[in-house]
Order: sequence, then C-alpha cells, then structure tokens
Amino acid sequence: MAASTSTAAGEEKKPTTLNKLDRLETEIEDLCRSMRNDEVSEQELQEHFLDFSPEQLKLVVGRMAKARKIQIKTDEQHRPSIRLRDPMIARKLLAIEDEDEIKTYEAIEAVGSKGIASRIIKYKTKQAVTRVAKTLAALESKQLIKAVKLQKNTQHVKSYILFHLKLDDQAGAHITVFGEGTNFDTQGFDMVSKLCTVFLKNRMKDFIQRKMSSEATASEILENVRQTNTVKVDLVEESIEAVMKMLELNGKVERREHIDPELGPVVRYRLHVSKSDRPEASIPCIGCPVSFEIYPSLRQTRKDFSFVSL
Repeated sequence: MAASTSTAAGEEKKPTTLNKLDRLETEIEDLCRSMRNDEVSEQELQEHFLDFSPEQLKLVVGRMAKARKIQIKTDEQHRPSIRLRDPMIARKLLAIEDEDEIKTYEAIEAVGSKGIASRIIKYKTKQAVTRVAKTLAALESKQLIKAVKLQKNTQHVKSYILFHLKLDDQAGAHITVFGEGTNFDTQGFDMVSKLCTVFLKNRMKDFIQRKMSSEATASEILENVRQTNTVKVDLVEESIEAVMKMLELNGKVERREHIDPELGPVVRYRLHVSKSDRPEASIPCIGCPVSFEIYPSLRQTRKDFSFVSL
C-alpha cells in the first residue's frame, strides 16, 4: 500500500510542475506586452521572476522560441532579449516546415524597418541565390514579408521587410542634393558612390595590412570624398548617408551601430564581403559584433541561462 501511495504522489507532482511552467510562460507573455515593442531583456526577465530557477526560465523561453512565439535578439553589446511575436504570425511560422524559410524570415525580422537586400540575406543564411529567391517568394505568398522597390535616379533597388512594417527609407530625405526627377545628377551620384566604395575598400586593406579599423563614419567618408576634388555638388554628411543607404540596399556596404561612452550611438560603415573572403574573420574586430560561430569558446563564458545558447 505504501508503494502505491508513493506512486500516486509522484504522479501528482508532475502536472503541478508543468502547470507552474505554463503559468510562467503566460506571465512572460504578459510582461512582454507591458513593455515597449513587446520586448524584454534577459536581465529584466531574471529580475522579474526571482522565484524561478535559471533552468526553468531557460526551459520556458526555449519552449516559446520553438513554438515561434518569440524572437530572440542580441543588441550591439551582445545583451540578449526576447520580443513577443503577433499570435497570427507565430501560427504561420509554426506551420512552416522549411528551415530555410524560417532562417530567411528571421534575417528580415532582425533588421526591422531598415530593410535588407537579397544579397545580404544570402550571406546571412548561407543559401544559394536560387534558393534565396525561392524562400523569399514563399514568404511573400504567405504575407509574412514584402518586397519594396525603391527608385533612386536610374537605380532600382528591392528591399525586403516584414509584411506589416513600412520601410524606413533614410535616403529619401537627403537625396535632393543631387537633384530630383529628370534633373537628377546621375553622374554625380554614381561618382560619389564609387568614391565611397573605393575609400571603404582601402579601409579594408588597411585593416588587413596594418590592423587599422575597417569601418568609417559618414564624416570620415565625406572628408575623403572632398579631398579628391572630383565632385562638383556641395556635399554634407546627410548626402553621404543617403549614398551609403543605397549601397547598403545593394548589398555593397554594411551599416554598424555602436555605443560610444562619450558620444553615444555612432553609425559606422564598412565594405560588405563574404565571411570566407574576410581575413579578419579569424580574429576579432574592435567594436564589431563577434560571431559565436567563429568564436565558439565565447559562448561557454556566458551564463548557463543566456538566451544566446538556445
């Protein structure tokens, strides 16, 4: 009889534990909804749920990620956070069996309203060009993403964003330095684009040869372009940012945001090349996000609870 009682007690314990984790999941969802952009940092999550062990938090967050309910993010300082997805989007994602589609969606989701070119998606998801085109078409048909076609001078650039978002076209407000419509100075715009690209290529060479920074701010690029004395229009930093936006959408340039202790948020640009072509892929770049695929040992230094290890 004693053995029977022990078994019954054991059977009652498991549902109690499951119910506790179910409640934790519901409370995490409620916490996300109460936050700006439905997003909660790892630190906020730990501080809010002190009654739960790190293992329980990690288990529930992992379960939510597997159910496509949340997006797991890291900022420029590698601080993890989770963002609650719309239930309808979560259901659509859960129904997708193709992992390439999920990877493509997450790459687009990660850039928010900035938009991302198919070339960058190919680089981030490690898919062939034809495969990327197929997954993009599949996600568009499910109304999970959309392609936004931009026309600046003679160039046509297609950028991808989530279906419910509006593209943040930063180039549009400052492109007028080159004129508008039929009066657009295509030659001047193309010349500035080439000068910017050459400058960033030289920055990359300097990094390889002398371990100098491979990145540059808009003001640094502007100064270099002015020194060439080949551009007739009166350029300002906003002009360079407009050109860099176009180069970014074309997959030629990477835009990186950093937090300077004195200046605050700082935007820098660098030439976009594939990881296999970058000699610096074997060593960290100062101020650049570090890939755990390149540095697996760094993953082990994080707390066991970290979302990054999920």
